[in-house]
Amino acid sequence: MTTLHELDLALQSYSDRTPVDETLRELIIQVCSHPRRSWDRRRAMNRLLLEVQRLPKLSKSVHPDYWEAFNLTWEWLDKNLHNFQPNRSPLRDSFVSWINGFLRYRIKDLYLQRDTHVVYIADANYEQLSGYFSGFNSAIEQLEAEEKKNWVRAIEQYIELDPEEKLRRCHPRNRPDCNCQIIAQKLLLQSVPEKMTALAKQLNISAQTLDSFWRRKGWLHLQAIAREIV
Repeated sequence: MTTLHELDLALQSYSDRTPVDETLRELIIQVCSHPRRSWDRRRAMNRLLLEVQRLPKLSKSVHPDYWEAFNLTWEWLDKNLHNFQPNRSPLRDSFVSWINGFLRYRIKDLYLQRDTHVVYIADANYEQLSGYFSGFNSAIEQLEAEEKKNWVRAIEQYIELDPEEKLRRCHPRNRPDCNCQIIAQKLLLQSVPEKMTALAKQLNISAQTLDSFWRRKGWLHLQAIAREIV
Protein backbone atom coordinates (compact mmCIF):
# COMPACT_ATOMS: atom_id res chain seq x y z
CA MET A 1 0.00 0.00 0.00
CA THR A 2 1.32 3.44 -0.99
CA THR A 3 2.25 5.65 1.94
CA LEU A 4 1.37 9.33 2.05
CA HIS A 5 5.04 10.22 1.61
CA GLU A 6 5.40 7.94 -1.42
CA LEU A 7 2.25 9.38 -2.97
CA ASP A 8 3.49 12.93 -2.48
CA LEU A 9 6.84 12.08 -4.09
CA ALA A 10 5.03 10.58 -7.09
CA LEU A 11 2.80 13.63 -7.43
CA GLN A 12 5.77 15.98 -7.20
CA SER A 13 7.66 14.07 -9.90
CA TYR A 14 4.82 14.56 -12.42
CA SER A 15 3.75 18.08 -11.44
CA ASP A 16 4.75 20.75 -13.95
CA ARG A 17 4.87 23.23 -11.03
CA THR A 18 2.09 25.38 -12.45
CA PRO A 19 -0.49 26.73 -9.94
CA VAL A 20 -3.07 24.23 -11.22
CA ASP A 21 -0.81 21.21 -10.77
CA GLU A 22 0.49 22.33 -7.40
CA THR A 23 -2.99 23.09 -6.08
CA LEU A 24 -4.15 19.67 -7.27
CA ARG A 25 -1.17 17.96 -5.62
CA GLU A 26 -1.74 19.75 -2.31
CA LEU A 27 -5.45 18.92 -2.29
CA ILE A 28 -4.85 15.22 -3.00
CA ILE A 29 -2.39 15.04 -0.10
CA GLN A 30 -4.77 16.93 2.18
CA VAL A 31 -7.59 14.49 1.46
CA CYS A 32 -5.40 11.43 1.95
CA SER A 33 -4.01 12.76 5.23
CA HIS A 34 -7.43 12.55 6.89
CA PRO A 35 -9.43 9.40 7.75
CA ARG A 36 -12.46 8.62 5.63
CA ARG A 37 -15.79 10.05 6.78
CA SER A 38 -14.04 12.67 8.90
CA TRP A 39 -15.20 16.27 8.66
CA ASP A 40 -11.71 17.44 7.62
CA ARG A 41 -11.59 14.90 4.80
CA ARG A 42 -15.04 15.90 3.57
CA ARG A 43 -14.02 19.53 3.53
CA ALA A 44 -10.83 18.71 1.60
CA MET A 45 -12.80 16.50 -0.81
CA ASN A 46 -15.21 19.37 -1.52
CA ARG A 47 -12.28 21.57 -2.47
CA LEU A 48 -10.81 18.85 -4.65
CA LEU A 49 -14.19 18.39 -6.33
CA LEU A 50 -14.40 22.08 -7.21
CA GLU A 51 -10.86 22.00 -8.59
CA VAL A 52 -11.44 18.87 -10.68
CA GLN A 53 -14.65 20.26 -12.19
CA ARG A 54 -12.65 23.21 -13.54
CA LEU A 55 -10.31 20.92 -15.50
CA PRO A 56 -11.24 21.00 -19.19
CA LYS A 57 -10.60 17.31 -19.99
CA LEU A 58 -13.04 15.87 -17.46
CA SER A 59 -15.63 13.70 -19.24
CA LYS A 60 -19.09 15.23 -19.33
CA SER A 61 -22.42 14.23 -20.81
CA VAL A 62 -25.78 15.87 -21.49
CA HIS A 63 -27.60 12.84 -20.13
CA PRO A 64 -30.17 14.06 -17.54
CA ASP A 65 -28.74 11.62 -14.99
CA TYR A 66 -25.12 12.62 -15.54
CA TRP A 67 -24.80 13.79 -11.94
CA GLU A 68 -25.73 10.30 -10.77
CA ALA A 69 -22.71 8.94 -12.65
CA PHE A 70 -20.57 11.78 -11.35
CA ASN A 71 -21.59 11.16 -7.74
CA LEU A 72 -20.79 7.46 -8.09
CA THR A 73 -17.39 8.46 -9.46
CA TRP A 74 -16.81 10.81 -6.56
CA GLU A 75 -17.62 8.06 -4.05
CA TRP A 76 -15.17 5.79 -5.87
CA LEU A 77 -12.52 8.51 -5.81
CA ASP A 78 -12.94 9.05 -2.08
CA LYS A 79 -12.32 5.33 -1.49
CA ASN A 80 -9.43 4.97 -3.94
CA LEU A 81 -7.60 8.31 -4.02
CA HIS A 82 -4.63 6.87 -2.13
CA ASN A 83 -4.15 4.37 -4.98
CA PHE A 84 -3.68 7.05 -7.64
CA GLN A 85 -0.39 6.65 -9.49
CA PRO A 86 0.40 9.44 -11.99
CA ASN A 87 2.02 8.27 -15.21
CA ARG A 88 2.63 11.46 -17.16
CA SER A 89 3.05 15.21 -16.85
CA PRO A 90 1.26 17.51 -16.33
CA LEU A 91 -0.24 16.00 -13.21
CA ARG A 92 -3.72 17.35 -14.00
CA ASP A 93 -3.89 15.38 -17.26
CA SER A 94 -2.82 12.16 -15.56
CA PHE A 95 -5.35 12.68 -12.76
CA VAL A 96 -8.26 13.51 -15.07
CA SER A 97 -7.42 10.51 -17.28
CA TRP A 98 -7.54 8.27 -14.22
CA ILE A 99 -10.92 9.66 -13.13
CA ASN A 100 -12.32 9.48 -16.66
CA GLY A 101 -11.51 5.78 -16.80
CA PHE A 102 -14.19 5.18 -14.15
CA LEU A 103 -16.54 8.05 -15.03
CA ARG A 104 -16.97 7.06 -18.69
CA TYR A 105 -18.10 3.57 -17.73
CA ARG A 106 -20.68 5.05 -15.38
CA ILE A 107 -21.92 7.39 -18.13
CA LYS A 108 -22.20 4.50 -20.59
CA ASP A 109 -24.16 2.53 -17.99
CA LEU A 110 -26.74 5.32 -17.87
CA TYR A 111 -27.33 5.12 -21.60
CA LEU A 112 -27.33 1.33 -21.69
CA GLN A 113 -30.01 1.32 -19.00
CA ARG A 114 -32.18 3.53 -21.22
CA ASP A 115 -31.04 1.98 -24.52
CA THR A 116 -30.02 5.43 -25.71
CA HIS A 117 -27.06 6.55 -27.80
CA VAL A 118 -24.24 8.13 -25.79
CA VAL A 119 -23.95 11.87 -26.43
CA TYR A 120 -20.79 13.54 -25.19
CA ILE A 121 -20.23 17.26 -24.85
CA ALA A 122 -18.26 17.48 -28.09
CA ASP A 123 -21.31 16.25 -30.06
CA ALA A 124 -24.03 18.20 -28.24
CA ASN A 125 -25.93 21.12 -29.76
CA TYR A 126 -26.15 24.59 -28.25
CA GLU A 127 -29.45 23.99 -26.44
CA GLN A 128 -28.13 20.81 -24.85
CA LEU A 129 -24.91 22.49 -23.82
CA SER A 130 -26.61 25.53 -22.31
CA GLY A 131 -28.91 23.29 -20.28
CA TYR A 132 -26.02 21.13 -19.15
CA PHE A 133 -23.79 23.98 -18.05
CA SER A 134 -26.68 25.61 -16.22
CA GLY A 135 -26.95 22.51 -14.02
CA PHE A 136 -23.16 22.21 -13.79
CA ASN A 137 -22.70 25.78 -12.59
CA SER A 138 -25.60 25.38 -10.16
CA ALA A 139 -23.94 22.33 -8.62
CA ILE A 140 -20.67 24.23 -8.19
CA GLU A 141 -22.53 27.12 -6.56
CA GLN A 142 -24.24 24.70 -4.18
CA LEU A 143 -20.89 23.16 -3.21
CA GLU A 144 -19.36 26.59 -2.67
CA ALA A 145 -22.35 27.60 -0.53
CA GLU A 146 -21.98 24.41 1.52
CA GLU A 147 -18.27 25.13 1.93
CA LYS A 148 -19.08 28.59 3.27
CA LYS A 149 -21.63 27.12 5.69
CA ASN A 150 -19.04 24.63 6.95
CA TRP A 151 -16.56 27.46 7.43
CA VAL A 152 -19.09 29.51 9.42
CA ARG A 153 -19.94 26.48 11.57
CA ALA A 154 -16.24 25.91 12.23
CA ILE A 155 -15.83 29.52 13.38
CA GLU A 156 -18.89 29.26 15.62
CA GLN A 157 -17.50 26.07 17.15
CA TYR A 158 -14.13 27.73 17.68
CA ILE A 159 -15.74 30.68 19.48
CA GLU A 160 -17.71 28.34 21.73
CA LEU A 161 -14.76 26.10 22.63
CA ASP A 162 -11.80 28.47 22.26
CA PRO A 163 -9.51 25.38 22.32
CA GLU A 164 -6.25 27.34 22.49
CA GLU A 165 -7.66 30.09 24.71
CA LYS A 166 -6.68 32.70 22.12
CA LEU A 167 -9.97 34.50 22.61
CA ARG A 168 -9.98 34.36 26.39
CA ARG A 169 -6.46 35.77 26.54
CA CYS A 170 -7.49 38.80 24.47
CA HIS A 171 -9.22 41.38 26.67
CA PRO A 172 -9.04 45.00 27.86
CA ARG A 173 -6.30 45.66 30.40
CA ASN A 174 -7.08 44.11 33.79
CA ARG A 175 -10.48 42.89 32.60
CA PRO A 176 -10.15 39.18 31.67
CA ASP A 177 -13.89 38.85 32.37
CA CYS A 178 -14.52 41.01 29.28
CA ASN A 179 -12.55 38.82 26.91
CA CYS A 180 -13.05 38.25 23.17
CA GLN A 181 -14.81 34.93 23.63
CA ILE A 182 -17.56 36.45 25.76
CA ILE A 183 -17.97 39.45 23.45
CA ALA A 184 -18.05 37.29 20.30
CA GLN A 185 -20.60 34.93 21.84
CA LYS A 186 -22.88 37.83 22.70
CA LEU A 187 -22.46 39.76 19.45
CA LEU A 188 -22.18 36.94 16.90
CA LEU A 189 -23.69 33.69 18.17
CA GLN A 190 -26.97 34.73 19.72
CA SER A 191 -30.10 34.58 17.57
CA VAL A 192 -30.69 38.20 18.63
CA PRO A 193 -27.26 39.90 18.87
CA GLU A 194 -26.58 41.85 22.03
CA LYS A 195 -26.12 45.59 21.68
CA MET A 196 -22.71 46.87 22.73
CA THR A 197 -24.18 49.30 25.28
CA ALA A 198 -26.27 46.55 26.90
CA LEU A 199 -23.29 44.19 26.93
CA ALA A 200 -21.09 46.84 28.54
CA LYS A 201 -23.71 47.29 31.25
CA GLN A 202 -23.83 43.52 31.87
CA LEU A 203 -20.03 43.39 32.17
CA ASN A 204 -19.83 46.55 34.25
CA ILE A 205 -17.43 48.30 31.90
CA SER A 206 -17.60 51.59 30.03
CA ALA A 207 -19.42 51.18 26.71
CA GLN A 208 -16.82 53.40 25.05
CA THR A 209 -13.97 51.29 26.43
CA LEU A 210 -15.59 48.03 25.34
CA ASP A 211 -16.50 49.32 21.89
CA SER A 212 -13.02 50.76 21.35
CA PHE A 213 -11.34 47.52 22.44
CA TRP A 214 -13.55 45.41 20.16
CA ARG A 215 -13.01 47.62 17.11
CA ARG A 216 -9.26 48.14 17.57
CA LYS A 217 -8.21 44.71 18.79
CA GLY A 218 -10.90 42.11 19.50
CA TRP A 219 -12.58 42.02 16.10
CA LEU A 220 -9.25 42.03 14.25
CA HIS A 221 -8.02 39.20 16.47
CA LEU A 222 -11.11 37.12 15.68
CA GLN A 223 -10.72 37.81 11.94
CA ALA A 224 -7.14 36.55 12.06
CA ILE A 225 -8.30 33.31 13.72
CA ALA A 226 -11.08 32.91 11.14
CA ARG A 227 -8.54 33.15 8.29
CA GLU A 228 -6.66 30.23 9.81
CA ILE A 229 -9.79 28.06 9.78
CA VAL A 230 -9.67 26.71 6.22
